[in-house]
Amino acid sequence: MACKPRSTHSITDSAALGKSQDRGLTAQEVQEKAMSHLTEGIDLARPDGALYSEEDLFAVLLYAATHRMTIEQACKALKEAPHSNTVRGALAPLDVERLERELQQMLIRTWPDNLLTCPLEVAIDLTLIPYYGEAAPGEEDFLVTGPAKQGTTTFFAYASSYVIKKNKRVTLALTVVRQSEKLQEVLQRLLDRFFQLGGQLRCLYLDRQFYSVKVLQFLIEQQDLPLVMPAQKRGTTGGINGLIAREGTGLHPYTVSSTRNGRVDVQVAIVGKYLNGRWGKHGHEFYPYVVHRYPFALSSLFDKYRRRFGIESSYRVWNEGRARTASRRVSLRLLLVGIAALLYNLWIWLKWAIVSLPRRGGRLVFHHKFPFKRLLLFLAGAIEDRYGTVNQVIIPTHS
Repeated sequence: MACKPRSTHSITDSAALGKSQDRGLTAQEVQEKAMSHLTEGIDLARPDGALYSEEDLFAVLLYAATHRMTIEQACKALKEAPHSNTVRGALAPLDVERLERELQQMLIRTWPDNLLTCPLEVAIDLTLIPYYGEAAPGEEDFLVTGPAKQGTTTFFAYASSYVIKKNKRVTLALTVVRQSEKLQEVLQRLLDRFFQLGGQLRCLYLDRQFYSVKVLQFLIEQQDLPLVMPAQKRGTTGGINGLIAREGTGLHPYTVSSTRNGRVDVQVAIVGKYLNGRWGKHGHEFYPYVVHRYPFALSSLFDKYRRRFGIESSYRVWNEGRARTASRRVSLRLLLVGIAALLYNLWIWLKWAIVSLPRRGGRLVFHHKFPFKRLLLFLAGAIEDRYGTVNQVIIPTHS
């Protein structure tokens, strides 16, 4: 896809494009693409004769996302926008299970072409959004507890899968985590979505949060998946620390055990690195990883796993494009996270499909010309052009 600019304010690179100087991307085109994904993906079921359409409601949500503000603030900032009560009323009937399915289909439509044509390296991670308050009636299962963070131990938790591939680092799936379910059930849900779409797994990268007997039994003994996961160092002489002290670098058999959940035999790869000032540290450090059917040379393990941190970078980008809310409603919070994931995927797709040049050996993507912040500014500007902004405060002459 190549969009011709509607104004002189477009992204181009004359030196690189040569004769093709009509290529570009405008704010209006970004807004139209984001809006089409939302209106085609999520059904808000407006009543006959409604004053405001689905597009008007989604415009408010997109504007709130671009400025990291609440729905109330976005409605007050846009002159011709619907009232915040109208927006919240339209979102009230959303069901979590249905919304998850709709968001999944919406994310799929933002994937670059031919994403699933070859086996992929996939990362799965958890993100916790702090919450201060009580759960809404009937939604207690969606409020999880965890280690203290930002002054609270209660969170709304989301798990997502993410492909590790040059210029195509998109979010594959997103799901809400429930307090009553096990981590292996969350993993099963994300993996099922990937495999049902015809995805092939080359290697799975997981965060140390998943390091447990039950998860390892599920992934290794039941699913037999190629994977890498950091092994947790506990204690001073026993466990993984003892293995490092006894064996040093290399691939070693190890048993992960738990008094409640039994034991599982695994292979632990220990990688040694001289830090040389990296991350402000010096000396020699050992990094242990649980590996199973690892498809690459062990010498690549440290650098391969470091690429998994791209998913954490995507969460930071999500945070830049996630509207804020104090609502207790799980469906509304999921929708705002889903819109942030959509904007991230749309950004990746636009860079790959438009802000790039096809060439032998792979596309040349002009990353510096289209940072995520520019996508947000394009969206905000196009919405402001359509709805206008409140730029005057009227002071009454009489109290």
